[in-house]
Amino acid sequence: MSRKFSFTVPYTVPVEELHRALVDDAVWQARFAVADTATVELSHPEGPDSITLHMTEKPGRDKVPGLVRKVLKSDLVLERTDNWQPLQGETAKGTFTGTTSGIATEMAGTYELRPTAEGSEIEVVGTVKVKVPFVGGAIEPLAEQLHQRVLHSERKFFENWFVSQ
Repeated sequence: MSRKFSFTVPYTVPVEELHRALVDDAVWQARFAVADTATVELSHPEGPDSITLHMTEKPGRDKVPGLVRKVLKSDLVLERTDNWQPLQGETAKGTFTGTTSGIATEMAGTYELRPTAEGSEIEVVGTVKVKVPFVGGAIEPLAEQLHQRVLHSERKFFENWFVSQ
């Protein structure tokens, strides 16, 4: 069984500026320059106004919830791939997938970047499935919360980046 989720991430910058940053290699390289346990690979298979980001992270054991540590078969490694398309008018669409090793987890969904009165927002809609007997359903909300924390952390990074430009 899988768990559906949706949430929005608000930004104080206009859609055009945020999209320009989301598809900029230099911005993502700066974002991951300070990430000790994470790497990112960037490509533009659909042209310069789009991007594919493949991120890998091996969190320290102290960052892994106790319930997850109990069922890990090996080190936890998180992988996420985001794809952002070019702007179409005032919106841009994207997709994401995520998997883990050490525990069988799958996450997938969509992004929609759109304008708001305060700037812009990214709507996130997806599903997560943890394939662990008996406790998978208890871990799925933790995976969703982790995705939310990561995207809110990216929001803070991007907004600070805009201020420093």
